[in-house]
Amino acid sequence: MAKENLNLTDCKSPELTPEQREAYIKAYGVQRLRRLEVPATDDGAAYYDVVAIVPDRATMSQYMKYIDINPKKAQEILIKQCVKTHLEEILADDALFLTTVSLVAELIPIRDGRVKKF
Repeated sequence: MAKENLNLTDCKSPELTPEQREAYIKAYGVQRLRRLEVPATDDGAAYYDVVAIVPDRATMSQYMKYIDINPKKAQEILIKQCVKTHLEEILADDALFLTTVSLVAELIPIRDGRVKKF
């Protein structure tokens, strides 16, 4: 989600220091790390720059265990396991929470496959 697409102008997140960046890379690997621009206001004038990780198989297993019986719990599992910054703000605000769930869901690694006749 690009800034120009959302007309975002005010980042509510402090810039990551080089030490913080290296710590995230060391903990999760650069291949799993992503930055999400989550709109903080309805008009899109401000946003949070959220550090997140791509969900792994264990996280997806827990998520899918609850998706049909308790969707709220399933979404919370996804957010709590994948979001590494601004977690308190996201959990406290419904709009931030649901937007972040949508963005993290886009990170789920699914490749396009083909089915062929035998």
